Amino acid sequence: MNSLFRVFLIAVVALGSTNAMAHSMEDVEASLNEKERYAQFVDQPAPEFDLTGVDGNTLALGDLNGKTVVLNFLYTRCTEACPLHMNLIRQLQTGVEEEGLSEEVVFITIATDREDVAGTRDNMRAYGDNFDLNPSNWHFLYRGEGEPPGLTSELAKAYGVQFRDTGEGVQVHGVVTHVIDPEGQMRARFHGLKFKPEHLVTYLTAIVKGPNAAADDGFWGRLHGRIEELLQSE
Repeated sequence: MNSLFRVFLIAVVALGSTNAMAHSMEDVEASLNEKERYAQFVDQPAPEFDLTGVDGNTLALGDLNGKTVVLNFLYTRCTEACPLHMNLIRQLQTGVEEEGLSEEVVFITIATDREDVAGTRDNMRAYGDNFDLNPSNWHFLYRGEGEPPGLTSELAKAYGVQFRDTGEGVQVHGVVTHVIDPEGQMRARFHGLKFKPEHLVTYLTAIVKGPNAAADDGFWGRLHGRIEELLQSE
């Protein structure tokens, strides 16, 4: 490779690197908005909670400062949307594991059941087993004994999701997956069951590792990689 061409290639790599460094969270969100119609990006304090897990221990949102949180609500006696939602959560947890983010990302599922606490906790354990959710960074939370039956459905409402009890052992509800950043700010809502898990994992990567780690550089990224291969092959 002649010296002049080598200088040209190095200049192109430098220009591509400058382009890559220009990314911000706004860039990542704009890119995802083009690909993911079910993503809604926000920036507001996440409602606080202090709830009880299946092991009887309590966990508050404040205990998770410094972690990025993926939070969803479900009715454990639901036989339609909720199992599908938990399948999405499992796919997200797998994606997080593959990206090496398991230490930084915590999954929280909150049950909105108004029925007895013991039966609901049994259902919660079954969800964890059936979907093979990793308990190292996933917590299923509910109200404690003696707390109001509507506690968690009211919390869901504070997060913008309605769970309406029909009085027949059924709750009518929406489906939303929330993203909370390490400072406790709500950053995104992924609505429904049709969003692509890889898009939410991309957003989590941007929060944890910075926007450049999640940015799709397209042409520049591919060209940068090819030129580095040429330079290293000399």
